[in-house]
Amino acid sequence: MEATEAQHLLVRALGMQSGFWGMGRITGELYAVLYAAREPLTLGDIAAALGVTKGNVSVAIRRLEELGMVARQYQPGDRRVYFAPNADFWDIARHFLQRRYQPAFAASLQLVDDCLKQAQADGDVALAERVQALKNFYDLLDGLTSRLLAADPHDMALLIHQITATKGP
Repeated sequence: MEATEAQHLLVRALGMQSGFWGMGRITGELYAVLYAAREPLTLGDIAAALGVTKGNVSVAIRRLEELGMVARQYQPGDRRVYFAPNADFWDIARHFLQRRYQPAFAASLQLVDDCLKQAQADGDVALAERVQALKNFYDLLDGLTSRLLAADPHDMALLIHQITATKGP
């Protein structure tokens, strides 16, 4: 089935977003194809829709699975693997936010702490002040992330609505 102009625009838009966030254009385009599809698709279906190899799709689909953006599905009597998009954007956002608990992220935060302690021990007041400001920012983001992960999506939507309603033009 031929893609509509709206589907082409969605593929371009999500490809650009994905590229901006460093995940590669094909990853966003792949999600867009799945999101616009009426039913789950195989790797071959996705590759044909994007005009790329199944190998390219396979790499990108693994990335999307890690992020909770797509899920594998199986159909009775069919050995192929199908993929369906996760259309719950709060759930996707939670997957992104939960990545802060990964060892690499925790290690980078520890290095900032170590840098601050070393700058203080070296008597490098200027660097210590700058790193302290960075640490304060990270701590603020970490606290916000914890609250977002614990929040109910409906409550978050109401809060955002309240904030934007009181801001004015």
